[in-house]
Amino acid sequence: MTSEREERLSVLFRAYVARVRGYVRTLAAPDDVDDIVAATFRTAWLRLDDIPPLAQRGWLFGVVRNHVHNSVRAEVRRVAVIDALLAFRPAGEVTMFGGSLDPVDMAPLLDALRLLSEEEREILQLKAWYDMDTVEIAEVLGIKPNAAKVRLHRARGRLNEFRDIYATHEVMSHE
Repeated sequence: MTSEREERLSVLFRAYVARVRGYVRTLAAPDDVDDIVAATFRTAWLRLDDIPPLAQRGWLFGVVRNHVHNSVRAEVRRVAVIDALLAFRPAGEVTMFGGSLDPVDMAPLLDALRLLSEEEREILQLKAWYDMDTVEIAEVLGIKPNAAKVRLHRARGRLNEFRDIYATHEVMSHE
């Protein structure tokens, strides 16, 4: 049994999802399309009573633009953080992952971070930068602690693989 509100959203969704998706495709990267469409209809659900009956498509397209702009701003911030990490050359000795690294030796690690997915970087940042345990990480990510532990293990493994590839490449290119 659906409520009147759910039925209104269902009608709106069926009437406009194809057009909203098409519009999103003109504004966003292909990987972001589904997320932005979902966010648009989540906003529609939250503000269902604010949608003008005679301007539903225009209202939805305005919401799409806002979500696309937010997505672009988030990507710019993400790239800025990575670039700042790449430019980071701390003075003195640095300890990471249980071993001492010379600042120059951090380059392979920072290059490897750039290759990780956003989810992998996030879980490593929660652990390394914010010193969270897996229970706290699970809470932040909305997953079970065991899933956080597995994701963290996999992200560390991928980071080490990429770091080793870069370190090997650097040694070979200087020989």
